[in-house]
Amino acid sequence: MKHFRHRNQNSKSEAGQGFVEYALILIFVGIAVVLIVSLMQPAIGGVFSRFVAQAPVAPPSLLNYTPPPTFTSTPTVDPLASPTPLTPIPSITVIASSTPIPTNTPIPSNTPTSTSTNTPTATVPCAYGPHTVPANSTARVQMEDFRCGGAGVAFGEAANDGGPGSSPYRSDVGSEGPDLENTSDTGGGLNVGWVGTGEWLEYDVIAPQTMGYTFVIRNASISTSNPRIRVTVSQGPLQYNSNIITLGPTNGWQDWTNDVIGPITLFAGSNIVRITMETGGANYNYFEIQPYQPTPTATPATPTVTPVPTNTPAPTNTPAPQTVTFTSDASQDGDVRESNSNSSQGGTVDSSDTVIIIGDDNTRRQYIGFISFDTSSIPLNATITSVQLRLRRQSEPGNPFNTLDALNADIGPNNGFSGNLSLQSGDFEALATVNNVMSFDRPTSNGAWTEASLGAGNFVHINRNGYTQFRLHFESPDDGDSNNDQLIIYSGSAASGSRPELIITYTVP
Repeated sequence: MKHFRHRNQNSKSEAGQGFVEYALILIFVGIAVVLIVSLMQPAIGGVFSRFVAQAPVAPPSLLNYTPPPTFTSTPTVDPLASPTPLTPIPSITVIASSTPIPTNTPIPSNTPTSTSTNTPTATVPCAYGPHTVPANSTARVQMEDFRCGGAGVAFGEAANDGGPGSSPYRSDVGSEGPDLENTSDTGGGLNVGWVGTGEWLEYDVIAPQTMGYTFVIRNASISTSNPRIRVTVSQGPLQYNSNIITLGPTNGWQDWTNDVIGPITLFAGSNIVRITMETGGANYNYFEIQPYQPTPTATPATPTVTPVPTNTPAPTNTPAPQTVTFTSDASQDGDVRESNSNSSQGGTVDSSDTVIIIGDDNTRRQYIGFISFDTSSIPLNATITSVQLRLRRQSEPGNPFNTLDALNADIGPNNGFSGNLSLQSGDFEALATVNNVMSFDRPTSNGAWTEASLGAGNFVHINRNGYTQFRLHFESPDDGDSNNDQLIIYSGSAASGSRPELIITYTVP
């Protein structure tokens, strides 16, 4: 009996001990779970926060998220077992970390910025022009009414010449302007004085049409003076240059006379007329512009004849047209070769060959040709009806009409391109009276002729008092291919029948 009781007590003791061990295992497992959850909480919270932040609108359930409670298992205590102290389990509260959703900042509406608009300054019109030439009438231009713009634009004036300047009449230029003084000429007013060599004045002039005009220069000088002037007209690319014109002296600074010169070409519309004092020593009051009228040849008086009665009316005589052919003057024609490639300056002059070269060469230098005709036999009262210029081809190295474009002709001043009819290197770049007034077709073969006609508006440039000089050139100065592209024509030194020809048809009343 005693033995049975001992066994029963031992069984109870073993059962209690196993229960305690089981409880401890559960406790340790619970602690491990809690620790794992605690360690993983930041990562879980971060994923959750990113998820919430990226959501367009977070639902309220996520914003108020509360994790489920953590349960701790409580073992059943064996009343027979010895009490075992329990390790307290820390209370862990899981707080859902939510990143606040940023509030969208509204885009500000664009407020228009007021932009200040610059008010253009009104251009003050020049009070001294333009001067308009009426059709079939006369315009008088006072010399002191040169155009606005100041020195280098409206005038060229020598400094320290002892004159008073332009004040007070031309307050826009003041003391630096051309020298003005009171004149005793008819009508009073002012005249330009203290004129030095090389000084010039420019005027804005509007012409009704392109044609030749007569200029009447009102001037005065002392007996020892030899005043000379040149008139230049420009309208964009169009230019006209007169010869140097000698006015001759008078008998005093206020002894006034008129010198008539012309024809001077004005172009339809606005022109800039420059009067250059090639030599000083004169006063100038004004100049007048009027349509050019050739000086008529006096017709001898015809005795009156008593008519014989007849029933047939007498026919009216129509002037018969006359045609004259001029050949180029050998002493004044030839060609000028450019000094260097693209220099646009004349270099070598050849005025003695039987041919004239026009075009470029393999050193990229340009050749320009010149031909002159003595046209002084055209009567001053003749009416020119046609003008033709003919050139005969000697050869054609290269392909100038394709690579250098059109062959054109300019007309020079009456006394030659450089103020001298004999060929000069400066003729290469000298100003023409009119540019590109004729254009030639390509001659078909060696020995063939090419010709061009002069427009009626340029008949006034045929010099009836001397020589008419032409400059021949291609439109493009050089094609840059280092080849000879040339038209070679016969010159005035060639055999008769090959020389350049100027054919003019006219009538005489």
